[in-house]
Amino acid sequence: MKDIVVLPGGEKLSLDWKLSDPERFQRRLKAKHADNGKAGPGEKAHCLCVHQGRYLELQIRELKKSYYFACMPNTGPYHRPTCPFYKPNPEKSGQAAYVEGVVREETEHEVSVKLITSLKRDINKSPVSSSPLPAGPRPGSRTQRRMTTLGLLHLIWERAGLHYWRPQFAGHRTDPKALRRAYATSRNIKVQRGITLDQVLCPVVSGDKGIQYFTERTIKNHSEELRLYVIGRLSSAQVVPYGRGCKIELSGIRDGYRMFMSISQTKWERLEKSYSRELVEFSRNEEGLSVFGLFLVTIDPIKKGKYSNFSTAQIEDAALMTTTEQLIPVESRYEAKIVELLVQKDRTFIKPLRFDAARELVRPDFILTDMGKKEGYPMEVFGLTDEKYLARKAEKERYYARVFGVDGWWSWDASHNAPIPPLPEVSLTQAADPIS
Repeated sequence: MKDIVVLPGGEKLSLDWKLSDPERFQRRLKAKHADNGKAGPGEKAHCLCVHQGRYLELQIRELKKSYYFACMPNTGPYHRPTCPFYKPNPEKSGQAAYVEGVVREETEHEVSVKLITSLKRDINKSPVSSSPLPAGPRPGSRTQRRMTTLGLLHLIWERAGLHYWRPQFAGHRTDPKALRRAYATSRNIKVQRGITLDQVLCPVVSGDKGIQYFTERTIKNHSEELRLYVIGRLSSAQVVPYGRGCKIELSGIRDGYRMFMSISQTKWERLEKSYSRELVEFSRNEEGLSVFGLFLVTIDPIKKGKYSNFSTAQIEDAALMTTTEQLIPVESRYEAKIVELLVQKDRTFIKPLRFDAARELVRPDFILTDMGKKEGYPMEVFGLTDEKYLARKAEKERYYARVFGVDGWWSWDASHNAPIPPLPEVSLTQAADPIS
C-alpha cells in the first residue's frame, strides 16, 4: 500500500508525489500549512499509524519556502517501523553506545553518520580498520566515536524496517523487496560530505533487473573515485590455495552482475575472527537461516581477456549478519527459535540491533509491540553458563525488574534445556493495530 497522509479536512495526499509531482505536493502542503497549525487534537494531518487508539498526528513545517511533514515531538518510535515517519528509539538498540554526533538526525527523514573510514579511493591510505574507536572505559556507556561497517549494515536494516515483524508480512518479506527497501532508505543516509549512501550502495539479488540497474549505474558513475558498498545474501566463500585469500559470492551475482569479489588472506582471517558465529551458521547451511553481508570494496574493470566486460571487487572491509527466513537478524540459534515461535503465534515484535555496542550494554533480544505497553515488552534469551555471563545475567534481571517491573518482561533460560515459557498474551485493545 502506498504511503498516505490525511490532511486537515480529510483530503488524502500520497507521499509518492514528493518525487513524482513535487509541485503538486508543495501546493497542497502550502495550502494546509496554516490550517494544520490552527487545528485541534484529532483534526491535524496524520498518517495511518495508530497509537493508544488515535492516529499519530504530523506537523507541516516550512523551511526556505519549502514545505514538509514532521513527526510531533517524541512520537517517532510509535509509528510503524515501515512508516516513513518512524524514528527508532536509539536507547533500545546498540545506537545507545555512540557518542553524540555519530548518528545525527537531519531534516525530515534524513540521518547523517560518521564512518570509521573514508570512502575516497587512495592507494596510499592505510588499511581500513574494522574496530570501533572507544571514547572511554565505562562499560555499557556511550563509547563509540565512529560507525563501522557492521553499524552501517544494522542502520540500513533498521531504517528499512527489516528488524520489525507483524503477521501481515508473511509471504511478502523476500530478498528483492528487502533490498529494494534497503536501497530506498539509503537515499536518506548521508555517509560523507556530499555523499548519500545510495550513491555508493550496490545491492545484489537474483531475479530483479531494477536492482541490477541500480548497481550497474553506481559502479559506472562512482567506482573510479570512491570505494563502494556491496550488500546481499552470502552464497559461497571459497578459500583460494597458497594463502591467496578467499573468493566471495552473493546470491544472484552470476545473473549478469559481472563482478568477481575477493578478499585477501589477512582480511579473510580478520573476518573469520570477528564473525566466527555467522560463518559457522553459513557452513551449516541450515534451512531457515541465512547470512547477509555488507562489503566495502574497491572495484576496477578488467581490461583484457575473455572477462574484459567484468570487474574485480576487492573487499576492504566486511560485516556479516545471520537472519531468519523472515530476514530478522538473530545472534544465536536460541534467538532463531524465538523468532520462529513468535511468527507462528502471529505476534508483532522488534529485534533491537547491536550496531557497534559492547556486549555490556543492556539491550533486549526482542521487544513485543502488541502488549499495549508504551515502551514495549522486553524479551531476553539466556544461553550460557560461565561465571562472567551469569554475573551479566543477574545485572540484566535487576535492570528489567527495576525499569519494567518483575512481571513486565519475559525471559527464557535456554542454557539448561529448559522449555520455552508461555508467551504473554496479546492485548485485546491492540489486536486491530499491533504496533500501537
